[in-house]
Amino acid sequence: MWRKIIVLILLANLFSFTQAESEPVPKHSSAGPAKVILFLDPECPVTNAYMKEIKSIYTDYSAKGVSFEAYFPMETVGNEDIKDFLKKYNATFPGFADPEQRKATHYKATVMPEVVLLDASGLVVYQGAIDNWFYALGKSRPKATERYLRNALEATLNGNPLMQSKTQAIGCLINMKLD
Repeated sequence: MWRKIIVLILLANLFSFTQAESEPVPKHSSAGPAKVILFLDPECPVTNAYMKEIKSIYTDYSAKGVSFEAYFPMETVGNEDIKDFLKKYNATFPGFADPEQRKATHYKATVMPEVVLLDASGLVVYQGAIDNWFYALGKSRPKATERYLRNALEATLNGNPLMQSKTQAIGCLINMKLD
């Protein structure tokens, strides 16, 4: 049963791998130049491994007016869990429970950690991996050689076209609810 569900999720992910910038989304509430939406799981080893880099990106770009929000798209993670998780890493960006997976569904997020970058008008300009540190599940480089999110943020803030608008995030699957 679980194998079938995992195969269906993987197939859905392959067929939904479209250009992110073509999908308009509602304007975000931030008056800043961009917004980063993070999909995280406190129990995912990849999410935990990335928290240092996520905090570094937050520090560098929140100073430039970029807003950040983290969503936790699972039923088992509540507000106290999120608060404890963010406190564990001294992360000061807001975190929200998404037990109904509304945000994850809206942005078609499938993996944690996965990021979505919105421009000032609320359009998705980048979605996917933070960088290429993890290149397969359980496999990572000594350090990242491609900084996808940082590159997308720089291009967006400078009004330049993005070299890459979508990458495949590596991490723990979001267990999407099947209707």
